[in-house]
Amino acid sequence: MGKSGLRRATNPKETAMPRLTFALCLALLLPLPALAGEHAHAEAADQHAHEAAAPARDAAAPATRWQPDAPLSRGMQRVRAATAALEHGEHGHLDAVQVQGIAAELRAAVDEMFANCRLDPEPDAALHPLLARVLSASRALAGGEFDQAALDELRAVLARYPELFEDVAWSVSQID
Repeated sequence: MGKSGLRRATNPKETAMPRLTFALCLALLLPLPALAGEHAHAEAADQHAHEAAAPARDAAAPATRWQPDAPLSRGMQRVRAATAALEHGEHGHLDAVQVQGIAAELRAAVDEMFANCRLDPEPDAALHPLLARVLSASRALAGGEFDQAALDELRAVLARYPELFEDVAWSVSQID
């Protein structure tokens, strides 16, 4: 035993376990920087979800509508398609699994927009309340029950989006 009262390992079997433990810890810690980036996106989505709990305040419409990037345009098309599917719930034509699927699609569309959209600060700030409202509707539907208020909120988001963004794909695919 040494001065500290600890016995020094001299047997190779005694030193193998600390080395194995160190290697295991290292293997578990190496992916942390990559996960931190994912965590930042998850925190952003959660922050938006918390903002959605309070009434979201829309920005004033810009004098000239902003151009969306491709991920925003695709994501909003997904929100619109999910909303169209949810409209069947007004007539009692959706079961719990279908409503949950719509809720998951809404969440996935928003998550993808958070991960991939690259907008300038001003249009980005105007978009956030809309996405927070979509997340709020998604949470309301996640239990599998049709929620008229969630559908109304999604319709309001879909009406507001073209007031803020000049999305060519939006007007081409609009079915009225």
